[in-house]
Amino acid sequence: MPETGYLFEAADEADRLAYGETLWDPGSRERLTALGIGPGAACLEVGAGRGGLAHWLAERVGSTGRVTATDLRTDRLDWLRRHRVDVRAHDIDRDESPTGYDLVHARLVVPHLADPAAAVARMCRALRPGGLLVLEDFDGASLFRHADTDDFCADVKAAAYEVMADAGYRARCGLLDARLAAGAGLADVRAEGRAVVVRGGTDQARWYVRWLARLRTAMVARGRVTDDDIDRALADLSDPRNTWLSQVMVTVTGRSLA
Repeated sequence: MPETGYLFEAADEADRLAYGETLWDPGSRERLTALGIGPGAACLEVGAGRGGLAHWLAERVGSTGRVTATDLRTDRLDWLRRHRVDVRAHDIDRDESPTGYDLVHARLVVPHLADPAAAVARMCRALRPGGLLVLEDFDGASLFRHADTDDFCADVKAAAYEVMADAGYRARCGLLDARLAAGAGLADVRAEGRAVVVRGGTDQARWYVRWLARLRTAMVARGRVTDDDIDRALADLSDPRNTWLSQVMVTVTGRSLA
């Protein structure tokens, strides 16, 4: 495990990202639709991952719009080139973004960054006057709330977040994003949260299974949980009899005046 930086790069990362899309893309599409993103818009998707949301944006803006998808690595995004998406390798923690966009969207990117304020400022500079920045990040406090017990996967959740915090991850960045957007000079900054009720054994649940499996070695090494504890949690997350609450995804929007 790296001491700092992005934790989840692995051979099966594309699968984990796909499960995450089943969990979070519907809500993101709903928010972006409500903001009026439609035909003719120019959109920048920062940290595009596997590309599902960038593909949806390309369909939504149509032939008169344009979509740019950026990430640290682009091999998982090459398929988007067939769908009128400009794919670029880009590190928002260090590099300026391309400019001239009506929308800049970043989901689950800011919590991993070394300097979130500087990165958000770069995203803002990519906007046209009147353009929208949309940041979507977690507040993790609600994760694994269960109807029958307060102890559902509680120990492994705490151990996982400790490992992530050691790597610089901000588990409550969703609540920080509004401050970052306002500090970058955006107007009309607003924030709202949403959560998903997840059923065990579904693709949505498998996103959490992959999360814990990826962090297993580092979690056990810290001594807070054992392999048996993690195995029990993975079994619970795979059991359709269990349902639990996700993290709260906080959507922050702000409008550029520059």
